[in-house]
Amino acid sequence: MKKLFLTFFCLFFALTGFAEKLPDNMYFKAMKDEMDRSLKKLRRKGVPNLFSITYKLENLQLAPTIKGSFGKLYPLSTRDEKLSAYVVVSVGSAQKDSLGFKHGSYSSRYAYAPEYETDIAKSYDGIRQALWYLTDEGYVFAADLYQQKQAYERTKQLAEKKNAPDVVLSKQAHFVEEISALPDYDEKKIKDWVKEVSALGKDYDFLEQFVVEVSPVKRDTYYLNSWGGFYQVSEPAVQVQFLAQLRNKDGFKQSYRNEFWFSSIHEDMYTQMQKEAKTFLEELEGLYQAVKPEEYTGPVLLRPQAAGKFVYNLLGENVQNIKPLMSANQQEDPTAGKFRKLGLRVMAPGITVYDNPLARYVPNTNIPLGGFMPVDDEGVAAEKLTLLEGGHLQQLPRTMRPLADQIPSNGHARMMHRSFARERLTNLQVQPHTTLSEEELEQKLLERCRELGLPYGYILYDFPEENGGVVSRAMRIYTDSERREMVYGLRLSNLTTRALRDIMAAGEQTRSIWLDTDSVFKGLPTQSISSPSLLVDEIEFIPTDQKPDKKPFVPKP
Repeated sequence: MKKLFLTFFCLFFALTGFAEKLPDNMYFKAMKDEMDRSLKKLRRKGVPNLFSITYKLENLQLAPTIKGSFGKLYPLSTRDEKLSAYVVVSVGSAQKDSLGFKHGSYSSRYAYAPEYETDIAKSYDGIRQALWYLTDEGYVFAADLYQQKQAYERTKQLAEKKNAPDVVLSKQAHFVEEISALPDYDEKKIKDWVKEVSALGKDYDFLEQFVVEVSPVKRDTYYLNSWGGFYQVSEPAVQVQFLAQLRNKDGFKQSYRNEFWFSSIHEDMYTQMQKEAKTFLEELEGLYQAVKPEEYTGPVLLRPQAAGKFVYNLLGENVQNIKPLMSANQQEDPTAGKFRKLGLRVMAPGITVYDNPLARYVPNTNIPLGGFMPVDDEGVAAEKLTLLEGGHLQQLPRTMRPLADQIPSNGHARMMHRSFARERLTNLQVQPHTTLSEEELEQKLLERCRELGLPYGYILYDFPEENGGVVSRAMRIYTDSERREMVYGLRLSNLTTRALRDIMAAGEQTRSIWLDTDSVFKGLPTQSISSPSLLVDEIEFIPTDQKPDKKPFVPKP
């Protein structure tokens, strides 16, 4: 049983030691020693005082992936391990520091980023060497950013900045758990299972590819900042993937992927994944027979996976990064979420939406949630948030970098996508107050289509990640006969946040999906969303202009 503890302690610490004892390992010893040295000696004439240093180490381990296709195994991949270091240095003071200003244009993904190095030597000396180099580089960068930021504020004469601090310091916390081993597994048993499940694809002549993969992986994270916050988190997991490629009857090449995560390998996983593989193959048979769609505007039933992505795209993305970055190159920050006013009506009533960084598993399962984060990347204890209640915005993720209202941090600062810490979500949970069965939802969809005089409605099993994206799995259901047929090439059009207020009903069954992989290589999820099916009154689609692919010169063997 892992030993977990979470405590709070004073904000600042003496260079001789922390208020609470750090874990006794080379990672924290290297971080503490280099941080102490930098805090004492890192000075440069004409540069404001050092304000803070943050170190984060991520050790990612991959066991060999066991992979098979049509009953045959691929050669095993090699075991891999990579240690990465991230360093954040800021200068100035809580009133005026060097962060919150983006160097360069917003189009550069890594322009607002910590210093980082991947594949560093996994030793005390190797870590110290990397941290020393990155700290020095970060200090130079912070000094330059500070000057640019102050010049920008003087030029813009920002009235709201006259008295508002850049940082509202918060009580620091720590969380430490024992480091786990990679998930244990019987290699022969997994190989036999992969061969057996991948061989199911041989019964479907239209499949050009059907691959089954099992990948044990583990991420250990070590975090320390100069205000006294630290954490040590170990996340073992097993990824199971089904990958398929086919050319439908009209000659269009299609690729499909289904992904599942577990915290360990066990008998229930084998049984569940066997069923999921058969269901996936049955869906592919329908997709082979799929027809090309026409333009459509009307009600759509989103099954749980599609519903989760729908809510995340329209709600989740708009309540993250809510403090816009300043930049001399662009007037507005396109990465900033648009929902910042509490009380704003955002969604249909009857649904509560939470963000829970303290949730680790799907209830009553060993299925991990990607956003577990008991302490955030500013060293603040993370809190469960009620984002929406009664359709209105109740809370927002906060960091120590306040908006104009200066509400303190609620522990949602995260360094994601190699970015400095910003306001980010963790584990979103969509909980309707009243629910319908899946059959009742379909009938409600058909009733609404009949009211509108539509010959059919749509059921979506997946949802595009961006406006204008193509739906990978969609079904048309006719109002007169309830006949069903799969469609391909259905492109999302003109979707706005208004669609959240058009939710008419919700289902009983919830599925958790993982939204982001943010490690240096073949990562683990860093966010999740759990949602039931949702019936939305109006979504607009148009057909793609995709052209058929040429047939292979030689048929599949």
